Amino acid sequence: MLISSKRNTGGKTMKREYCLDIDGNVYTLGDLNMFLDNKEPISYPAVDSQNPTKPFFTGSIRQEVEIDGIARSFLLYIPQHYPISGAGIFLYPDDDVSAEDYLENSGWKPVAEQTNAALIVLESRSGGWDKKDVQSEISYSEAVFKKSIARVYFSMNEATYYCMGFGNGAYVAAAYAMLNSALIAAVALDGDYDLHPDLMAQLRSIRSDRDANKSKLDVAMPAWLIGKATPLLDSLKRAADVSDEQLYNDAAYIYRQNLKQYFDQPNGLPMVEIWHTELGRWNPEADEKYRRMAEFVLRFKRWLSTGNGDFRPARTWQDMRLHRFTAEIDNRQREWFVYEPTALRAGKLLPLVLAIHGYSCTGELFAENSSWHELAERRGFLLVYVSAFPDNGISGGHTVPLPSWNALNIHAQTDDVKYIDYVLSSVKNSYPVDSERVYVSGHSNGSLLTQRLMEERPLAFAAFGPQGAPYHMGLDGTAVDRTIHKDGIIRPVWLMMGAEDIGDQDKLDCGSINDRFLDMMCELNDLDRTGGIDRENGKYHTRTFVNAERVPLVKFTGITDTPHTYTPEFAQLYWDTFFCHFRRKSDGTIIYTD
Repeated sequence: MLISSKRNTGGKTMKREYCLDIDGNVYTLGDLNMFLDNKEPISYPAVDSQNPTKPFFTGSIRQEVEIDGIARSFLLYIPQHYPISGAGIFLYPDDDVSAEDYLENSGWKPVAEQTNAALIVLESRSGGWDKKDVQSEISYSEAVFKKSIARVYFSMNEATYYCMGFGNGAYVAAAYAMLNSALIAAVALDGDYDLHPDLMAQLRSIRSDRDANKSKLDVAMPAWLIGKATPLLDSLKRAADVSDEQLYNDAAYIYRQNLKQYFDQPNGLPMVEIWHTELGRWNPEADEKYRRMAEFVLRFKRWLSTGNGDFRPARTWQDMRLHRFTAEIDNRQREWFVYEPTALRAGKLLPLVLAIHGYSCTGELFAENSSWHELAERRGFLLVYVSAFPDNGISGGHTVPLPSWNALNIHAQTDDVKYIDYVLSSVKNSYPVDSERVYVSGHSNGSLLTQRLMEERPLAFAAFGPQGAPYHMGLDGTAVDRTIHKDGIIRPVWLMMGAEDIGDQDKLDCGSINDRFLDMMCELNDLDRTGGIDRENGKYHTRTFVNAERVPLVKFTGITDTPHTYTPEFAQLYWDTFFCHFRRKSDGTIIYTD
């Protein structure tokens, strides 16, 4: 939410030229679940049961936003083979260039078709982009961004927002990208990106989204700048902590993050690069330039994480060495992916983890996001990523149909417990699965399916790892009155929630949704609800409930500075400190080993 303020000068209020209207040092875009606010009636075609990821709309769509009572336009372009959840490039052309003219004449349309990236083309007001009143351009950019991610015509994945600017449009693109440096995955600028010194100073004073010790300009950002060296270039290099080694290719000088300063951590890689092309050094045709710039930014994905996000390379299921399987279930084409660790060999039974993505995601995207398969390789277990079928019941029909699980308080047309039964049966028929060591973890909508399986298929799993959505949470984040009735079956479970998550976030106040979850699970597992053991470990704050044998059957963890996300570190915690200790015998009993 943007907090507006004005400077008092001589008894009059006035904006500071070249600066943002921000009071203090905090700025955030606020809640980005814009699809929940959709009211526009749209007639959506039926999902193709045999090709469910086929885009529902393609081509150009004119859009309009209103800022301070003034209407401004922009253009969407959705390529013919856009994925069910894909990348979006926000384009800022030069002064007085209409979005339609730019799209038709610039050469960007074939680039979109080649890369399967959606284009969001902004346009200046008559007279050009206003650098002095940069706040008006930022407000326009915010409105365009929020309307574009509302999933009315297509769905952009949260890790793949990119900004590009040309001519004087590069100035506004740079300002918007730096202000949202924890959200934009990469930026490419060709033109006047020399931000005013007062604006640079202001950006340096505004704290970053999820790290109070960093400013907006301290957050690493992959960037390609074509033009003169400026303070912005120096700032980008400093934020990325680039090495002294200077590399170059045919188009640019290349500055890479300093690997000597990098310490191993599971959520991201030191892959940020800053490219700088001096004027006159590289002069390709426009279509070649745009293709190369698009390919540069699309290499990077910034995944939501603790802090200001983490970078990992864009990868396909083939890149990750997954095996894709399909089957027709209830007249719908369904898919899932299996990772086979190198520990797989004849005669040896392996544990299996079922990983379930959240709303609008896919098994392939959740593999990129969670990296469960990389942990499976290191620890020697089988990993299965499942994919939901598209539906738009979650939005009341106000978004394109997107992958959604029929789980607890979110309803879809599919029988997803039946689908999971089918997948597990298929995997067990094809791989040496240790049926005593099967586990499930899911995020958000996938967390709800994880807990539906905990309710309806408790004997199929040895332990459960829901993350980002508790059992009693409704779509609007408020509590829903439901329960799992006690049946004598022990259900080891660990719920994790971020401090900036949805619903009640990481709160454990009496009567909160998380508190109700712990009440229910302690009752199911015959535990003393008043006997929780609290432990602080850096950003992790955990409450554990143990039985008489000191077995930790119920855990809740709140995570500081963490939004609605699932990271590789969470996967590692689930496996190393919880899942691997549990077995479920054929008679349903639970065995725990240290």
